[in-house]
Amino acid sequence: MRTVKNGVQGWTGVLALMLATGLVACGGGAPEADSEPMAEEPMAEEPTAAASADTMEDRSSTTPSVSFVTPADGATVSSPVAMEFIVSNLNISPVPSEVESPREGMGHHHVAIDTECLPVGAEIPKADPWVHFGDGSKIYETLLPAGQHTLTLQIGDDEHRTQEGLCTTISITVE
Repeated sequence: MRTVKNGVQGWTGVLALMLATGLVACGGGAPEADSEPMAEEPMAEEPTAAASADTMEDRSSTTPSVSFVTPADGATVSSPVAMEFIVSNLNISPVPSEVESPREGMGHHHVAIDTECLPVGAEIPKADPWVHFGDGSKIYETLLPAGQHTLTLQIGDDEHRTQEGLCTTISITVE
């Protein structure tokens, strides 16, 4: 009888060991009180609404584009005129202090009042009527006299050279 009892205890021990090993291997066991929690792999962050709007406004196309959020084309506004810009399929970034060559897929905003888009590849002047946003900002406010005005928004690379398709001009009336 003792042999049967030991045999049952032996099988019971083997089954208990298998069950415990299976639970621990599958994560079913309780963590030990003094054990460190396992580090989780970092999850890919979801882009914020602002980041999505700024870089991926139109996911149906991979062609970069630029536009004004405000003011709307044809709007009548008061001075100071508030402007906000948006791009699609391009990253807006501050210009590095040392530029060896332009970074692919990166740019920054430039705005001009009463001036048209510059030709592709032209260097955007660092003088009136152009305002540079080399810090990566996308909001601007300026005083304008009453009357009709054109606002031109053009993206420049790290060397302030214009990029194909990355310019838009709108008309506004200032009261």
